[in-house]
Amino acid sequence: MSGLLERVSVPRRLEATALFVYALVFALLVEYGRPGLGLSQGFYLAIVLFALAGGPVSGVAAGVLATLLCAIASAIHGTFFGEALEPLGIRLASFTLAGFAVGYFARRGRQMLAESLHVLDDVLRVARRDVATGVLAPEGLSASIARRVDRSEPFAVLVGELTTSSDAARREELRALAAALDGGSEVARVGRLRLAVVTAARSPEDASRIAADLERVLGGVTFGWAFHPLDGDEPLALFGAASERLVEAAVVLESTG
Repeated sequence: MSGLLERVSVPRRLEATALFVYALVFALLVEYGRPGLGLSQGFYLAIVLFALAGGPVSGVAAGVLATLLCAIASAIHGTFFGEALEPLGIRLASFTLAGFAVGYFARRGRQMLAESLHVLDDVLRVARRDVATGVLAPEGLSASIARRVDRSEPFAVLVGELTTSSDAARREELRALAAALDGGSEVARVGRLRLAVVTAARSPEDASRIAADLERVLGGVTFGWAFHPLDGDEPLALFGAASERLVEAAVVLESTG
């Protein structure tokens, strides 16, 4: 039973509860309705529930429905429950205004929450970037790898060492690197001179080719590579495999140099 409820969205639950309240209040009006009891006030709960679920239009429609049910119950009794009750027009106005007001502020509240979450997402993205160069920080690199793993897509992680220690020169190298990559690639700084690249790749051979292409673009920068899913599913495992190949490549260069 709990599993079934979890599959039903919150607005649908609110609407189902509102329909139950409508039926309950209408039954009470038909059975016990008479002047002074105020049973029709129970419709406000159903109106509020519908307004919360659907917004101002749903709230107004719920108010109209409540008024109609009051009129039907009165017709069944052959009276509008006496002169002590508000005229039907006033009842319609109060129900619909209540539904509109609740629905409007409920919708506005949802919009404000969505805007707040959007701002929070922007702040988190900024927080995951390196201040000096603007590329991803290590936390952003891990998040980028995790997103791609969740989508079960093949990709490569490349790790290299920059050739300069000044921020201005690093930014130039990073701009050249970004220009050589496709739009879906992401660059991260994971050390004082070390950087990592997450980019699409179809195979280990493709990942190795991309690494070689970047080495030619930057000149003097050696890259190690790792391929998902061959080298693992975790950011640490992929980064470690790429770092190991970087060390191996550096040793080969030293031995041949």
